[in-house]
Amino acid sequence: MSGQFRLAQISDTHVRADDGGAAASQLRRAMAQAKEYSADVILLTGDLVNDAREDEYAVLAETLTDPPTPLYLMPGNHDDRGLIRRFFPQHTYMPRDGALHFTIEAFPVRMIALDDIVPGETHGLLRRSGAEWLESALSVERTKPTIVALHHPPFLTHDLLFDKIGLLDAEEFATVVARHRQVLRIICGHHHRVAFGQAAHAPVIVAPSSSWTYGLAMNDGQQIAPRTAEQPGWMLHAWTAAGGIASHFIGL
Repeated sequence: MSGQFRLAQISDTHVRADDGGAAASQLRRAMAQAKEYSADVILLTGDLVNDAREDEYAVLAETLTDPPTPLYLMPGNHDDRGLIRRFFPQHTYMPRDGALHFTIEAFPVRMIALDDIVPGETHGLLRRSGAEWLESALSVERTKPTIVALHHPPFLTHDLLFDKIGLLDAEEFATVVARHRQVLRIICGHHHRVAFGQAAHAPVIVAPSSSWTYGLAMNDGQQIAPRTAEQPGWMLHAWTAAGGIASHFIGL
C-alpha cells in the first residue's frame, strides 16, 4: 500500500440550471486542478445543487460525466437523497435507502462519510442513529488513519447565523470521535469559507464553496451571510505515512 494519499475536497458547488453554467464551470475548474495536483480521490461534501431540482441534478450529472479520478458524493442541506440516487445510479457505494452514510476503504487513508442532513431544514443532526452508525464504522478499523467527512461544521464558528444552522448535536459527534484516536482530520463544508476548529482530539477543516464565499457576522448589526469578494476554492488534504496530514486551500 502506498505511503501517500491526496484527497480533493470540493464543497458547496450549488450547481444550477439557470446561471449560464457558472457553478458547473467552477466545479470543472476545481476537478481540473485536482488532476494537476494528482489527487487520488475527489469528495464532494454536500450542497451539490442549489435548490434540489431535477434539472439541476441533470446539469450536475453531465458535469461529472468524466471525472479525472474516483469521485464520491455526499448530500448537504440543499440536496435531495432520492434525486442523488436517481441521477447517480453508478455510485454503488451509496446505500439504497435511508441516510447516505458510506465508507471508502480503497486508499491508505480510510474515509468515512456521514450524512447529517435533515430534509426540509438547514441545520444538521447526527441523531442516535447517526451516532451508532459512526461508532460502528470507526470500530471496524481502529489502526488505519481515518478522515471523517460531513456537511455541517461540528463546532461553534461564532458566526451569528451559521452556529444556528450547523450540527446541532455536535457534542454527541465529538463524544464518538473521542473514542477513536485514528481519526486524523474531520472535514466539512456549509459555511462557504475556510474555517478551522476541533472535535475531541481531531482538527476540523471547513472547506470553502467552489461557487461563492460568505463573510462573517459576529457582532449585532453586522450583515448576515454577506457575499464577499474573497476567492472561492476547494481543499487539498495530503497525507504521508512519515509526515501525517496537511490541508491546503486551493483558489479558483
